Amino acid sequence: MRVTASHQQRASVAPRVLVVDDDPSIRLVVEHALAAHGYTVETCDDGSDVLPRLAIAPFDLVVLDLYMPGMNGFEVLRQIRAPAHGLLPAPHTPPTVKVLVISAHSDEATMQFVLKRGADTCLAKPFDLADLIRAARQLVDAPTPAPRRAR
Repeated sequence: MRVTASHQQRASVAPRVLVVDDDPSIRLVVEHALAAHGYTVETCDDGSDVLPRLAIAPFDLVVLDLYMPGMNGFEVLRQIRAPAHGLLPAPHTPPTVKVLVISAHSDEATMQFVLKRGADTCLAKPFDLADLIRAARQLVDAPTPAPRRAR
């Protein structure tokens, strides 16, 4: 598990994001992009880690890949959105957790399928980081903090 947030961000309440993708380069890029824009980010590489994390602490947003070994993103989304699954105690239950699906399998049928199953929005890989930040802000209604400058 990786957690990225600046000292200044920890002092305020930053939106919490869980990035779930089996590709370490995607996780790293998404993690750094979101952290640079004021989000507190945790990552995991397996869908089976998502529900236990949501049960421990609330997240504002889950950035979810669809095709992963083990529990795939379709099953993760189904479990997050299951109306009476009883796996997540309040206030961690849906619909408080927003889901942004990212996938290289971005045909129209797949995107419509996940939207109908409860994803809040979708981005096709490869995606522009500005689109990722824009989508995250829209979903969590985050303020617009200035990006951190590289040192």
